[in-house]
Amino acid sequence: MPETENTKSSAFAAITARADSLIALSKDIWNHPEPGFREHRSAQLVSEFMRSVDLEPRENVAITGVVARVESGRPGPHVAVMGELDSLIVPEHRNADPGTGAAHVCGHCIQIGNMLAAAVGLSQPDVLKSLSGSISFMAVPAEEYIEIEYREELRESGQLEFLAGKQEFVRLGELDDVDISLMTHASPTEEQSLKPGTSHNGMIAKTVRFVGRSAHAGGAPHLGINALNAANLAMQGIALLRETFQDDDHVRIHPIITRGGSAVSSVPANVTMEMFIRAASVGAINDAEIKVERALKGAAMAIGATVEISTSPGYMPSLFDPAMSDLYDESVVSLLGDSATGRVPHRTSSTDMGDISMMMPTLHSYVSGASGRTHSNEFEITNWNLDVIDAGKALASTVIDLLSNNAVRGRKIIEDFDTPLTIPEYLATLRGFRRTETWSGK
Repeated sequence: MPETENTKSSAFAAITARADSLIALSKDIWNHPEPGFREHRSAQLVSEFMRSVDLEPRENVAITGVVARVESGRPGPHVAVMGELDSLIVPEHRNADPGTGAAHVCGHCIQIGNMLAAAVGLSQPDVLKSLSGSISFMAVPAEEYIEIEYREELRESGQLEFLAGKQEFVRLGELDDVDISLMTHASPTEEQSLKPGTSHNGMIAKTVRFVGRSAHAGGAPHLGINALNAANLAMQGIALLRETFQDDDHVRIHPIITRGGSAVSSVPANVTMEMFIRAASVGAINDAEIKVERALKGAAMAIGATVEISTSPGYMPSLFDPAMSDLYDESVVSLLGDSATGRVPHRTSSTDMGDISMMMPTLHSYVSGASGRTHSNEFEITNWNLDVIDAGKALASTVIDLLSNNAVRGRKIIEDFDTPLTIPEYLATLRGFRRTETWSGK
């Protein structure tokens, strides 16, 4: 429709006019990476930029999150455009923070850029007057599920309940009246594309502590109970479970030892592990969890140690809305042509955007302007214009399609969505995952 196309042209022109500053901000965040719930500098940059384009940000949401909302003045759906603030910790990356080892090797810096690009376009008065509903722009902390010990300290001090940013946003009521959500993630591929994702694994996290008995490692090891041996035996047991999982469940279990002992001359008496259990469905996660706990308890019994198993809610499996993907395709084709579209098949990684997909129609798109493996020291952003400006225009264009013409397309997507979980059901499900068990193998 001509009116809709005029609205998009106005939004695109505003984004183009701010292109240099949007890319500069994204590069600034890339150069100053901060892990989850520590993104204070990045959040400040977001707030300052929002104010520079006449938005009114609310700060310190879930510790470091930033939210700004605009209203069209007419009733309609509430759409959330999201970006993630946090980095990983990969000290080997060329751009890692020398003090913390933090590095943006998942490309969240470009998410903030394209979210803000969409904000620039959609907040223009002549754009808003053509829409029905409201739009929130959310810079969300802590998507990467890392530094569990630190986050548990935040939880114990009452600063948060859940260990991920979007979960906390839900708990705090930031999504209570949100009807649709969307965001764009970096993807290291050579093609020039903007492709919606389809699904991801969900996951739960476990912190495991094996408790043994110390003794002189050289003089009297027989008097000790080696907790490290119990942990190593548990890891072998977990590895040997592989053939018990069905391929379609996409089970992934990856433990690490975070504390292996205090001194080489002493039998290790206190050994800790962290692990994720991932799978494509909650049922498959539960099945894998039962088997993993058998391996942990069996290892404790074999060595005569005690094992403490603490389980934390991770992320729900993601099922992104096909209707949102189809709508997004229209914008991508208009911007970049038919060759830029497609679908990203099921991914065995996990994201807290999956949690959001349980409650509302959700788009999780991938933009191709990166190289190297994600979460590795090889990851690089290769096309900042594509990742920030074009991706931002695609987000803005999709929101305009959702909210134009009395939001007829947005209302239809909401009406047709079969909601797996209400917000109260979702929160109850998360809380049901949290538990601690101590089991003695003596």
